[in-house]
Amino acid sequence: MDGDLDPRVRLRAVLTEAGIDDDYPPEVDAQVERLRQAPGIDADDIEDRTALPFVTVDGPGTRDLDQALYVERRGDGFGVQYAIADAAWFVPVMTPLFDESLRRGSSFYLPGESVPMLPRALSEGLVSLGPNADRRAMVFDMTVDAAGECTETRIVRARIRSRHQLTFDHVEAVLTGHGEHPVRDPALVESLRCFREVGTLRAHAAAARGVVPYRRNEVRVKLLGSGQQAKLTAVEIARTRTEADNAQLSLLCNAEGARYLRDHVGAGFAAQPIYKVHPPPQDQALHQLAERIDAVVDVHGLPPKWSWHRERDSLAEYVQSLPMDDEHARLASALSRQTILVNVRSAFAEAPAPHHGVGADVYGRFSAPMREVVGVFLHKEMWEAVGGQEGGAARDEALRGQVINAANRSREIQRKLSAEADAVVIDDLFAADLEHPLDRRPTHRGTVMGMRRGRVYVRLDSPPLDIKVYVDRTGRGYACDELGVRLTCAGQPVCALGDAAEVRVLERAKDGRWVLDFA
Repeated sequence: MDGDLDPRVRLRAVLTEAGIDDDYPPEVDAQVERLRQAPGIDADDIEDRTALPFVTVDGPGTRDLDQALYVERRGDGFGVQYAIADAAWFVPVMTPLFDESLRRGSSFYLPGESVPMLPRALSEGLVSLGPNADRRAMVFDMTVDAAGECTETRIVRARIRSRHQLTFDHVEAVLTGHGEHPVRDPALVESLRCFREVGTLRAHAAAARGVVPYRRNEVRVKLLGSGQQAKLTAVEIARTRTEADNAQLSLLCNAEGARYLRDHVGAGFAAQPIYKVHPPPQDQALHQLAERIDAVVDVHGLPPKWSWHRERDSLAEYVQSLPMDDEHARLASALSRQTILVNVRSAFAEAPAPHHGVGADVYGRFSAPMREVVGVFLHKEMWEAVGGQEGGAARDEALRGQVINAANRSREIQRKLSAEADAVVIDDLFAADLEHPLDRRPTHRGTVMGMRRGRVYVRLDSPPLDIKVYVDRTGRGYACDELGVRLTCAGQPVCALGDAAEVRVLERAKDGRWVLDFA
């Protein structure tokens, strides 16, 4: 990489190729200005719920606040009120704002910056559920029983007022009594305690449905410095319990919203829902996974408890049983990765179908309407369903296909952005290695996470990113077994799935790939 360039130039090129930039058409700016003059916050057709102590819970520095929550006790269970920014009111179809949102598909995130789907005056202003300001919201008012199951859902358009913009660490401080936080209202403290209880109940309910509890920390590429001094670095961030609780409430809303629309369509209402579907792994893939795990157990000389007995244990139970102590962390991580690889990708679709990954019989994406055009469209359909209104069925059916295409396309663009950010970090790391003679180049330690003919996948310890070792380019005669568990050279073992391994850079090939070898 050219060291004189800000590394984000490479990432911006991905967006440029996709036709995405920071500028919005003049007609969008004009529509935003009209909304600033008349934000609709005092409309007569929305309920006033500003007396309830809602708060937002997000990562530090978040500006586009999509969700706020308030949780209370109701009998033996809980009342969960989950407010989602009312983007559909601000972005009606057949307007410049909607057309531009459809063209972009979603917001895009790069290290140190974002390119929002909606102009910042909306996504970080009028629509965002920031503190101490009245905002329009779609409120999922849900009753959750003592077993964590949702027994009733009412969806209302409301005016809310968030009391605080809390971070995950703030909530942890409130609930543990350790650390600083701004919460002083006893009602808010109680709401957060109920929030924790509901999150725990929902997690237990998910486990009972066989949802695989992947214990994955988040790897985030961050920007350090700027201009010629800019550098990207990858760091691993442990997921807090509050993040998991918040995710459970978001998943609940998305499932309840999809169920509501599905049931209304079944009742004859001409809604045009969009679902996020996720088929379960194919049986053949699960069979091969069990064989691979058995081979790993054999090569490492592990006790039988490390094997997966499909006839006895679900995949969720097997993953949960993997030990994560220091002695076994690499092996457990590699096996957990193999269980992830049997999954197929989720996608947006018109027909309702289960979402295997979250254990829902039907699922949508209501929770990020400022960041995803599919959310704007789903909110519109929800308001028509709640109000018993008929939209333009023929128009909406055609529009639904465009929204699905835009949503799936934007997911691919974000994947490319994330992959390019990882590549920048790796390029900087390995380019520095080439400055040393081959026999004095540094080695990089990591975990063998997988292999197949011609390549071995290694997760580096630092930076915590995946690299490919193209063993077929070394000319040393490496061979991988059929199950992708053992790598040998001239009949001698080199490494196995779950091993610690050290790699060294040999060269950078003409096609840009790094050629590495095991040290």
